[in-house]
Amino acid sequence: MGINVWQQRNTLNTLETSEANDQDPLQITSLSIDSNALTQHLIFTDILQCLGLSLGEVTIEKKVINLGLFNWQFIETENISFANNTLSTPELNAFITRKTLKKDLWITIQQEVLTQ
Repeated sequence: MGINVWQQRNTLNTLETSEANDQDPLQITSLSIDSNALTQHLIFTDILQCLGLSLGEVTIEKKVINLGLFNWQFIETENISFANNTLSTPELNAFITRKTLKKDLWITIQQEVLTQ
């Protein structure tokens, strides 16, 4: 019938099956998240405050921060994107030195998350 015995969706909403051994070279690899360092960044706490969330409402699952309204992952990129209810950005240290990146982040959150 073409139905796999076991299927699980990963954070990018692509199927992973027990039969799949090869990784898709086009698939984005999320960077590890240090939860202690994360809470030290002012921009992260500002975003939580903007969304009306506390640290207790945030969970980190498999290199993705679950904020309830959307997921947030850090990837090796210079751009910000929002797709499949997942915000993809560079690591938070990049926002310290690049003001335009910070501006783009706030615009993306406003347009993609807060207007839903």
